[in-house]
Amino acid sequence: GARPPLSPPTDDAMEGGAQQSSLWEPPEQEGGPAERDGGEGPPELRRSQPLFIHGSSRQPPQEEPRASSLPSIPNPFPELCSPSNSPILSSPALGQGPPREGTSHVVKVFGEDGACRSLEASAGTTARQLCETLVRRTRALHDHSWALVELHQHLALERCLEDHESVLEVQSSWAPGADSRFVFRKNFAKYELFKSSTLLFPEVMVSSCLEANKSMAHSELIQNFLNSGSCPEVQGFLHLREAGRKVWKRFHFSLRRSGLYYSTKGTSKDPRHLQYFADLTESNIYYVTQGKKLYGTPTEFGFCIK
Repeated sequence: GARPPLSPPTDDAMEGGAQQSSLWEPPEQEGGPAERDGGEGPPELRRSQPLFIHGSSRQPPQEEPRASSLPSIPNPFPELCSPSNSPILSSPALGQGPPREGTSHVVKVFGEDGACRSLEASAGTTARQLCETLVRRTRALHDHSWALVELHQHLALERCLEDHESVLEVQSSWAPGADSRFVFRKNFAKYELFKSSTLLFPEVMVSSCLEANKSMAHSELIQNFLNSGSCPEVQGFLHLREAGRKVWKRFHFSLRRSGLYYSTKGTSKDPRHLQYFADLTESNIYYVTQGKKLYGTPTEFGFCIK
């Protein structure tokens, strides 16, 4: 679901998880109910079977997610997720449904000049593959800065798709009739995390990790984290606007492996003062392009977690 847009005062902070348990009955044993032996004697009594608790966050394949079992979250961007324009997010997927394997769909991609091109894509077509096709069609200079951008004009939200993302899967999440589109344009910061990783983690935002590893240089510490497939704890101030309100409040945020948190008491990291805000493992980050105009953000830069 969508979260309210955030806006940092000077620095930007950047990931988490909650699991749901579901009850399901084990499949019936082969042979069906107990059979009678030649019709003699009483029928064999079938004992009740236990219920197993499935610890995964995914529902069993034979069940559909039940809206009643999910918490009602106020949605500040109903047009982005819900075709019925409901102010409440009651299910994780409210778009057109995932694309079926083996079927082709037409994807419309706009250029920066407003020209639209229609391409055929399958369920496995990735953003990178579509970009390579567009480079050939437009006879553009082939470099690694071309990107496919998901744009929601009515909400002033956009994000650059990652190379491995399925184009049709992203398109299927859009609400029918929404003013959403793909834009083909250059993004020179697309691979900045891999080229200048240490610059994205300034010392002031990873100070707690530096204190725990005083013998290690800042650049070495960051590189060790990235080489191990993890990130240091990132902290900093952000402005937060609660759903249904126009006032932005300044909070100290901490990005941990388990999620994004903010402190209700200054910069305190005491568990009693940390409020869970979002799980970023399955979320996307959208830039807010007209934050001051549409949302009254205190700074030009803002982002939304969906």
